[in-house]
Formats: sequence, structure tokens, C-alpha cells
Amino acid sequence: MQFNRTAIPTLAAVVWLSAAELRRAEAQPQSTPPQSLAFEVASVKPATQGCMGNPRPIGPNSFTICSALKFLIMFAYDLEDYQVADGPAWVQSEFYDVKAKAAAVSSSREIRLMLQALLAERFHLKLNREVRTMAGYVLIADRNGPKLPPPKTGMPPESQGVVQLGGGEIWGRGVTMKNLARGLRLELERPVLDRTKIEGNYDFKLRFDEGNRELAEVPDNSKGTATSEARGSVFTALRELGLRLDAQKLPIEVLIIEGAEKPSGN
Repeated sequence: MQFNRTAIPTLAAVVWLSAAELRRAEAQPQSTPPQSLAFEVASVKPATQGCMGNPRPIGPNSFTICSALKFLIMFAYDLEDYQVADGPAWVQSEFYDVKAKAAAVSSSREIRLMLQALLAERFHLKLNREVRTMAGYVLIADRNGPKLPPPKTGMPPESQGVVQLGGGEIWGRGVTMKNLARGLRLELERPVLDRTKIEGNYDFKLRFDEGNRELAEVPDNSKGTATSEARGSVFTALRELGLRLDAQKLPIEVLIIEGAEKPSGN
């Protein structure tokens, strides 16, 4: 789920995730996985070297990944990094090679539930939930409505697109508003939730001053006092798309790691 200011597809683009199945960031994560779903074959081994990456599909019912336990939890429960808290230091610093195969073709929701069960079994993972109030932003349409280009056609229904950040630019390539919010979160270093209610995938390019993170007061475009060429903060740049960020105190559901044990290689 990391963008690192380079073009990286979200997990949704590589692990069969349906947009209809993706939960909103503020949705309640289930801390206890169902026991009825399990991988037919699964291997969890300490990695020989540090690594971090998105799951790589090796079939319609299997995947492989090398990552830290915290990222595995984020993927299994479809959460951002700020929604997984506490636990021993090694859950972020030690890496594991995970290979898993289901008995049959499975939906993304089933794959996630199987991974939840696998983590509970192999890491003796114990999780709890709580609501924490965090300073953040909500991405919404401006008062005059969005100014997005026509949505891209021919996109796979599960694709969330790609966001690229760097050099004072934000590139959207077939990107959804939810994925744009994720990219903005990394730029602003605070939670950003998509509440635009805008569906579809879009291409766009924005320029902004990377050193300026102030929430700028921008005149109403309907009065003809703002120009689309103006370069300012990322807040100003979003106005070119008819979008804005509102600063709010957000109630965020967080998974608390109350217990975890290092698995033996198997």
C-alpha cells in the first residue's frame, strides 16, 4: 500500500480486488476471522533478506508475498498503515515469505479471510479494535461540482489505477478517487478519506509546491477570481479538478495488535 512517490499499482490492481468489495477506510475491521475458510496449502518462512512488496498472483487462487507482519495484516484486513497499531517492534522490522494456495478459485474477500485465519494460526495473532480520533482530511467535490475529464473506458472493473507523486506533480492514471485519497495521504502525512461519491477511473496531472502544505484559502471560481494555472499547495491544485480537502477530526477504527509470536519456518 505504499506509494513512495513513485508509480505503484495498489493491491487492488494485482490481487483480484473488486471495487465493490473494498471497504472504506473508516469501516469496522473484523478482528476475529471466520474459521470455515482456509488455504489448502500455505507456507510461512522467515525471509533471507529484507523485502517489501505487493502480493504477486501466481494463479486465480494463489499468491506469494515477502513482507513484514504489519503489512500482511494491512492486506488481510484491507487497512492503511495508521489503522494497525502497537505490537512488538519485530512486526514491522522482520520479514516473511508467504506462499498460499486455495483449493478453488476464490474471491478477493475469501482470499483476505483465508489470510486472516493463516495469520491467526501461524503468528498466534491476537487483535482488538478501538476507535481513535485522528487529525486528517476528507476528499470531497467542490461547491461548484467536479471538473474531472470523462472517465476512462475499458478499464477492468477491479482496477483502482495508479497514483504517481514526485517533483511537485501528481499523476493519475486510470485512478479512482479512493486511490487518489491514498496517494494524498502519503503526501500530507495524515489520514485522507474519500467522500466524493465519484465513481470511475480518471487520468489527470496536477502541479503543486512540494514545500507548501498549508491549507490555502482559494477564491470561489464562480466569481472568476481563481486561475487554473496557479501553482500553490496541493489543496490549491485539487481545485483544478473541482475537488477539495476539508480538515477534520476523524473517528478511525484501528486494529490493535495485542499479541503475536514469531512462526517457525514451515
